[in-house]
Amino acid sequence: MDWQNQLITVYLTSCKFFSQLSPYIFLKISPNSNPSFTDEETVTIYIFGILNELKNIKSIFKFTTNFLSEWFPNLPSYEGFLFRLNNLNHLFPELSKFLLQNKKFKLNSDSTKPFVLIDSLPIILAKGFRAHKCNTAKEISSVGFCSSKNLFYFGLILHLTALFKNNRLASPLSMKITRASTHDLTAVKNHLLNLNHSELFADRAYCDQSTKQKLARKNSNLHTPIKLSRSKKTLSYDEKVYSKSVSSIRQSIEILFNWLIESSGIQTASKVRSTRGLLVHVFGRFSACLFKYMFFL
Repeated sequence: MDWQNQLITVYLTSCKFFSQLSPYIFLKISPNSNPSFTDEETVTIYIFGILNELKNIKSIFKFTTNFLSEWFPNLPSYEGFLFRLNNLNHLFPELSKFLLQNKKFKLNSDSTKPFVLIDSLPIILAKGFRAHKCNTAKEISSVGFCSSKNLFYFGLILHLTALFKNNRLASPLSMKITRASTHDLTAVKNHLLNLNHSELFADRAYCDQSTKQKLARKNSNLHTPIKLSRSKKTLSYDEKVYSKSVSSIRQSIEILFNWLIESSGIQTASKVRSTRGLLVHVFGRFSACLFKYMFFL
């Protein structure tokens, strides 16, 4: 698909999204019914910029000014554009939900049990010794520890469930964000218990016998690599094979996370300066990746 059709596709999808919004969910910030520069255009420019690998808002604005001025003749100043974008912060979570309703992100209704992958991705505002000094977006962020990176950081956790697809990029099913201090299992436990007739694959952080038993009553199984403990210092051959098999299937969602990071720069939010900006950063970039998955892969 050439860039013109890509831009038109993003704009039309954004218009479709706005058309179905309830006035109780979203209220236009413009006091008049026909603003010269619309909210649909604001969302389109931001999403299209990320799809073209522009990692910050200023570069997206400059790109639009230099190359897309005929498409957006009423583009305001950079300050005006930034104001409009940040004021749409509560819209981007709804946009993500809207895009996830696409058939590409739905579980198949066949008789076999789907393989559902669960994992989390840290969204980092500050790391190392700076993590304890950061005050950005304190309403939704906190200090946490990422064991896989052996890193203390200040920010959020993006929790993702995805559908395993053999030899293909895993398909996102749902996402949510929590403070960095929230335990992975605590964040998604209620959601997991709603997944019936599924084979669930997660890392050791999700290992919980009570949750496994509740899922078993719903004909679902939770698979995690086997933990070592004080009472269990070595694994048997069968346990090693099982853990390796679980990790092999989980690799699909790790590849998906790497794709999200490379496509949008979603993990690094060090230049964000407000709660509104952080919500735009996370949900806007995740939405851009959903657009790319839906239309351009």
